[in-house]
Amino acid sequence: MSVTIKLSTEADRERIRRLAELDSKPAPDGDVLVAEVNGRLVAAMGMDGGVVADPFERTASVVEVLRSQVAGGPRRARRGRRWLSRPVAAG
Repeated sequence: MSVTIKLSTEADRERIRRLAELDSKPAPDGDVLVAEVNGRLVAAMGMDGGVVADPFERTASVVEVLRSQVAGGPRRARRGRRWLSRPVAAG
């Protein structure tokens, strides 16, 4: 499984909204990290910790990766946010 974690762009807003609708939760606002598995959006997390995820996929490990990225974000973000756009292995 190939997982990519990245900071969302305006182009991702509609995909995040559809994912939130599928998960029956409000879409996260502001800066949002998204997780894609093989190019398909499966989870998104706002910097406030609000998460939406595909309820029809196993996303617990992907959400944990998002949580760890958000928890380490402020310190790492000062170094240019390169950490937001790298492939991450998830089990």
